[in-house]
Formats: sequence, C-alpha cells, structure tokens
Amino acid sequence: MLSAFEVRDPATFSPFTPAMLPWQTNGVAALVDHAHPAGNVHDRASRATLLARIAALLDQSLLDPVDAEEASGMTALLVPGDALEADAASKAGIFDRGDILGGVVPATFISTKAITHGLVDDDAARPAEWPVDMARLMGDAALPGYTAFTHADAAKAGRRLLAKGPVRIKDVCGKAGLGQEVVCDEEALDAALTREDAAALADCGIVLEENLTDVVTYSVGMVELAGQTISYWGTQNLTTDHKGREVYGGSDLHVVRGGFAKLADLDLPDHLARAVRCAAIFDAAAHAAYPDIILTRRNYDVIEGSDAQGARRIGVLEQSWRVGGASGAEIAALEAFRAEPDTVQVRCSTVEIYDLVTPPVGATVYYQGVDPVVGAMTKYAMRYA
Repeated sequence: MLSAFEVRDPATFSPFTPAMLPWQTNGVAALVDHAHPAGNVHDRASRATLLARIAALLDQSLLDPVDAEEASGMTALLVPGDALEADAASKAGIFDRGDILGGVVPATFISTKAITHGLVDDDAARPAEWPVDMARLMGDAALPGYTAFTHADAAKAGRRLLAKGPVRIKDVCGKAGLGQEVVCDEEALDAALTREDAAALADCGIVLEENLTDVVTYSVGMVELAGQTISYWGTQNLTTDHKGREVYGGSDLHVVRGGFAKLADLDLPDHLARAVRCAAIFDAAAHAAYPDIILTRRNYDVIEGSDAQGARRIGVLEQSWRVGGASGAEIAALEAFRAEPDTVQVRCSTVEIYDLVTPPVGATVYYQGVDPVVGAMTKYAMRYA
C-alpha cells in the first residue's frame, strides 16, 4: 500500500504563482457545450457566481462561457463542470495544470466511483484503461467492495459481500447521494441488478460495497489556485429536498495553507486523522495508476460508520475532481488567505436549503429562488472563523 504522502505535496511547489501566469491573459471562463447546457437553473446560477469570485480572486476578467473550439483559440483558466477526458481537454487547449480548475483523466469512468474498488476476480470484465494496481495500492483506504461491468460479475460480487451483511449498490455517476440502493439478500440483489442496462454497465460500471449505518461523511480536499495551495477536512450535511429525499445540504470545512501533509500535521482526533490518511492514500494511488492525470481541484468523500458486526469503519466513498458543492467554501477560504497573509487556518461553509430563507450577514449568496425543476432553494457560502 502507498504511503499517504508519496506523491509530491503541491504545498512545496505550485504552478499558480504570479511569475507563472501568462495563460491568464484572457481571463476565466466556464467550459461548456452550448448545445447542451448542463445542470438545473440553480446549478448554472451557482456556477456563474463561483466563476465571478474566481476571476476576482485572480484579478482577471470574467469571460463568457466557451466551448472547446472557442477555448482552443484563447488563453484562459477554464472551469469545466466535470472532469475531462484527455482527448476533450486537448481539443479545448488544456495541456497542463495552469489551464484548468478541475481534472483531466484518460477515460471518463476514472473520475467516477468506479475506481474506488477492485474487480471481483482476475477474469472479470473491465475497460481497457482499468487501473489494475489501484485497489492494491489503496489497501484499506476504501470500504470492502467491488466494481463490476457485467451483470454476472455484479451478481458474484454482491453474493460475496452479502455473506458479511447488507450491500449498497451505487450508480457510479450518481451525485448528491442519489442513485443508491441497499439490499439484504440475494433476491433483492438480483432484482436490483435486473434494472441495470447491460450497455451502461459495460461503459460505466456499477459499485457494490459494504453498507454502513450510523454514518458521518467527511470531506477531505485540496485546491491549487491564485498562487496558493489549500487543503481541508470537513463534514457534509444532509437536508431534505422537495421530494422528501435526504440529499446534500452543504459542507463545513476547516482549511489550512498547504497540501495533505499540512493536514496530517494537525492535532486531529484519531477518526479525522484516519479520514485524512484515507483520502491522501486514494489521491496517491490515483496518481500512481495514472501518472498523466491533471488534478487542480480534488475533493474526497470519506465515510465513517458501523458495519454489520458493529465495528466502526472509515473509508473513501468517491472522488470529485471538478468544482462542486464545497467549492464556494474553498473560494471563501482562498479569499480569506489572500486578504490576511498571516492567517494559517480558516473555517468556511456552504449551505443548501430547499426553501427561501435569509442567509446570514456576510454570506455570499449563490442562488435564491424557485428552480423550475427542484423548487425553492437557497444556496450560500461564508467564512465563520
């Protein structure tokens, strides 16, 4: 298993320094597909506010959203909505870390939950770019589980896990806690798998892992931007949407200057130190498995909970190599560090509420209104300490 900090800590070197910013001449732009706008109204409004704050942080112009063809003819910091495949990044003129806030990966599935677990056996189906050594490198940094690309492999993996307790089946592309189901026996497992499309399974895969109860989800992340590297640990909050579902409700982040090694130096309780270690190992394993990936924003969801035998477990659930729900808090932290050169730690939060409420004084409002799809929402970020 990798040491959590074998990959060079970006705190020792960051490409985002005032002497190395010729690429910023044009400004900051969202990278989009004009023909297929992504996200709901609240997503697009939040994204626009986030980019405006990033541009201000960099003292750069905020540009109109651009597609790959437009981006290839300019020099700007591009902010896509998802991690990009290498070919798509190349078409947009993204070749190094200074071109993007987010991630570039060899294949789309690499930026999903799929790489969190290994295959059920050596004969299991897999994509050509499958990271053969990643599960070994990660060791115990993730929960017991498997990724499968066929119904047969998924059924075999599910039965193996059911011998120890309930199994959580997860859509590898699901967000905000959606696209998941817990099964407790083989009949329920088979019923759930029959609903999976074979072609989608072959392209994206599906995750089956040990189900935990009495859980808390931590966020561990790192961002390189504006001449700074920051990292953080935090917790995620749940809220109830207008359909009565428990969904992502924001993140509370404790942010420091520097990379994961700086987090490891903090005097954290054992469970938080383990969460940071798990995220750092996942990050190192991904870089070892795919040396050419570009990651300037990464966020790892790490779960703590009780297994079927009552033991407490901690492991990485998934990665996010794109701007996401916690990005408003990340930018608030970068703004604080820029304004206060002697400050070494800050606490910032994002909040998402499915209602129209009055945000606290000092908050940056990312969205407040009635989204035609999800209903009334209020989203904001702020620094607390």
